[in-house]
Amino acid sequence: MNVEANAIEIVADQTPGLAHFYNFDEVKTYLSQGLSIYKTTAYTPDNLLQAQKDLKELKAIKKKLSDKKKELEAAYTLPIEEVKKQLDELIDMVKEPLDYIDKMIKEVEKAAKEKDILAYAEEKASVLGAYAEKVTGSGAFFNPKWLNSTYSTKNWHADIDKIVKDASDAIQSIQRIGGKNTSALLGLYFDKLSLEGADKFLETIGAANDSVVETQEDTEDTVVGYKVLKVYGTQRQMLQLLSEMDLSGLDYEELEDGMPQPMHERTDADFDSFVAFDIEHSGTFGIDNGDADAEIIEIGAVKVVDGNITERFDMLANPGRKIVPQVARLTHITDEMVKNEPPVDEVIRAFKAFVGDNILLGHNVKSCDIPHIVRAAKRAGVAFGNEFFDTKPMAMGLKEKYGWKDVKLPTLSAFYGVEQSEAHRAWCDAEANAQVFLQMKRS
Repeated sequence: MNVEANAIEIVADQTPGLAHFYNFDEVKTYLSQGLSIYKTTAYTPDNLLQAQKDLKELKAIKKKLSDKKKELEAAYTLPIEEVKKQLDELIDMVKEPLDYIDKMIKEVEKAAKEKDILAYAEEKASVLGAYAEKVTGSGAFFNPKWLNSTYSTKNWHADIDKIVKDASDAIQSIQRIGGKNTSALLGLYFDKLSLEGADKFLETIGAANDSVVETQEDTEDTVVGYKVLKVYGTQRQMLQLLSEMDLSGLDYEELEDGMPQPMHERTDADFDSFVAFDIEHSGTFGIDNGDADAEIIEIGAVKVVDGNITERFDMLANPGRKIVPQVARLTHITDEMVKNEPPVDEVIRAFKAFVGDNILLGHNVKSCDIPHIVRAAKRAGVAFGNEFFDTKPMAMGLKEKYGWKDVKLPTLSAFYGVEQSEAHRAWCDAEANAQVFLQMKRS
């Protein structure tokens, strides 16, 4: 039989100088008989609901005993050590199967999650055909962190998607250029799910075959030549292409790199021509909470030539997700306003066309705005390698001199008499920042 909290009645009291637990033996016998069944029960995914029900009942019993103990302790200050000892003994009796079931539930849930992960991996890897099991069965495939309760389904889905996509690229590359070494290269890849070290691996194979020397007449076909090509593609495609050339043993020289590059920070304010910019983004409740990344909803900018504003840029963007309410209240940009606006990719391309090769300038942009620009540019296939200058460090250097309470843009704008008609709108903040920067240079 199973024990039930409602079936337990604790007859105990305390009067000054005396404490009694009248039916201790009766309750102990009831628990001894009823708790034994939990120690022999094997919990599996098929009876997980029963395990959760049993755990709930044991917690209720433990609480009932603990509450009685607290009640007697609070009633009088005189010793009740004997009754406390009896109640602690009963609590410990319940605690043992309670902890056992709790542990079993966690193990069952982890096993169920692992089953889901493997099923998803098998489904996704099916596009690899005969190589699917080689990938999912690799010792480098399964990441233990996927089983952590804090690691969301969205995250391990993304991890597996990337592994399968990378495997597809690698297998295609090996099949195209592996030649007589294809089988060996595939074996190397499936062992580590990486082509790292493949060049040295091929050298080793070549050294083993040095005893076999073939002679070949010098003909026009054996003359080493070269071609200059300009290849367009995504970052992923370029990485795959370079990997294939390495595996093919081709010598190549990189003369020009038009791929998106990390943006270099400029620290000297020795310029008067630049593009001051600001972005607003949707905000996010966090990936760990199941929300998507924040996305750009507005880019505003002004072009400054020799200290004078010559052009303005302002575009709203459809972020492809909801705007966090707090952001909407701050910026006054709503979901309704952006629903018919162009996507972020289109806006970032237009912004790059406006910026050209100019220095980008913004306030506190290094940690927020620049990463958003780089990520959006990379996704859109735009080479955004401009230098940038962050005016916040510059303002920090003047803070003590002018006694500013902080170096936020509204504070600086008020100090220099720069009007911000719509603060927290990108176009307005960008123009104010340009004027503040020019004023600070004269400070």
